Amino acid sequence: MAIDFKCSAKSVELFHEGTYLMESLRNRKLQVSGNGFLFKLNGTKVEDIPNDISFYIGDLQEVYPSLSAISLDNSERGITITMMTSYINLGAWIKPFSFDEYISKIESLIEGIILPIKRYYKHDSAELINHAVLGLEFSIKRGDLMGAISNHLKNVSHAYREAEQLLYNQKLPSHACLIRDLNFVEGEKCCLEEDLTVEFKEVKGENPVKSIQSLVDEYVLAFFNSQGGSVFWGINDDGIVASLKLTSKMKDDIRKAINTKINVIEPPIDPTQIGVFFHEVPNTDNGYVLEVSVPRSRSERLYFNSSGETWVRLNGCKKKLQGSALQDYIIKRLQKNS
Repeated sequence: MAIDFKCSAKSVELFHEGTYLMESLRNRKLQVSGNGFLFKLNGTKVEDIPNDISFYIGDLQEVYPSLSAISLDNSERGITITMMTSYINLGAWIKPFSFDEYISKIESLIEGIILPIKRYYKHDSAELINHAVLGLEFSIKRGDLMGAISNHLKNVSHAYREAEQLLYNQKLPSHACLIRDLNFVEGEKCCLEEDLTVEFKEVKGENPVKSIQSLVDEYVLAFFNSQGGSVFWGINDDGIVASLKLTSKMKDDIRKAINTKINVIEPPIDPTQIGVFFHEVPNTDNGYVLEVSVPRSRSERLYFNSSGETWVRLNGCKKKLQGSALQDYIIKRLQKNS
């Protein structure tokens, strides 16, 4: 049975099967929690919902594991349905295609979606750095609200599956965003070698968080402005593993520090493009090799830190650009891409 709305000049009362649910002032967005409220909308028609009442319905994962919330934004033109996915852990992205490729493919496969698919990040929680929620928007003017939501969920699920199927069959990009199967042994030479896309950094001293924080933006910019690549903290210049001894709090602090540095890069970049991976080193006491993986920028322009400084990757080394060298590099970059 549908929800009934009883409106006065200043407020709206909601009833379900004759039972009072709640009251709200007009022109408000109601914040409700749980699957129970969503099911009460069964049979409710879009045209019966007052056009100045909207809803945010959270805590949906018990019934819809792929959804964290649904937002229903009402106006005279109808209702915009925003399906909020559960958090996607981009720090553990192991697929042979980038997150951007995945979203683009989904956008091309879902019918009726309002583009683009929006991304939301939670920067105030260290546990959710490198996590994203996707917001998929649809519009409906008339008819059964829950029927429309159900149909959109089916279409989205189908698009997810088809996108993965298509992308798994494509040729891998030159710098796919994935976790490689890397095995590090303390005190032994690792399987990687330093080159244009790989850099080793040994961390000395008792404060690895501070050491990483002081340099990470330089390496992110150097790789982002060049061919992409990864910097590995916990490996010395000879390729010998000298792991970082990290507690859970230290790992959280490193994630926060990296995220802070990324967020002040100009022009702004999508923080989910940067992978932060802690590779555990067996037979050590909380030993890790930290990998910060950076894609190549698709833009012709250079990117800078908050102080207006920038770096590139040349001959396997990080090089700071300034003065005439910066000017010459920009000219050559534009000529190469023209």
